[in-house]
Amino acid sequence: MHDPFYDFFPKREPAPLVAGEVALVTIDLQYLDAHTDGWVGRVAGADGRPELLASRWKGIDEILPNVNAVQGAFREAGQELIHVRVAYRTVDGRDGGKAYMPSADVEPLPRDSRDDEFLPEVAPRENEMIFNKTSASVFSSTGIDKVLQRMGIKHLVMTGIVTDGCVELSSRDAADRGYAVTLITDGCSASTPEAHDDALQRMNDGGFIALKTSAEITEEVGALNVPAKSGT
Repeated sequence: MHDPFYDFFPKREPAPLVAGEVALVTIDLQYLDAHTDGWVGRVAGADGRPELLASRWKGIDEILPNVNAVQGAFREAGQELIHVRVAYRTVDGRDGGKAYMPSADVEPLPRDSRDDEFLPEVAPRENEMIFNKTSASVFSSTGIDKVLQRMGIKHLVMTGIVTDGCVELSSRDAADRGYAVTLITDGCSASTPEAHDDALQRMNDGGFIALKTSAEITEEVGALNVPAKSGT
């Protein structure tokens, strides 16, 4: 929902993409939570209510081609791609924050090794960075901030799931740290369209987090016209 407080101020203009200072961040598009055969899907099936997640899987299916297209544009332009996933150090996930996932003692099913794998449509390629997190925001449990600073990255373009969870918290943390943040509206999704739309509205209030479509970002990245890096 819109906060009328921001009506007192001019809305911020989206920051342009600058070659060498922008990175595409793809969040949690892995089997664990983004595939019907992953842990989240198995939990729903074991509970006998898989229909509760029908909108979730539909939304993910719809964004995968868009995320793939944007990844291709970033690779072609020689810009950084960063892949983020949930990857615990323990089988039961007890090293994760309890405000983020259910406690290990109440989780009905174990995870398996495939849960850590990225979906093939949007998987990392050689020499692209991967950050393993145990929190909702990638900034809370990884060294991504220091890495981005050392590399001179100032602008993050965000995709992935879920819009109202890990994507939102990571985006807000990035903005708090001074990064320009652009969210690809058709490159992220939630368990319901309503949750997705509400999160977009919240994040865009005041223009602190910019919203663009995958087509807009693809065109803007293509205009950078930077040769692709070797090994990517």
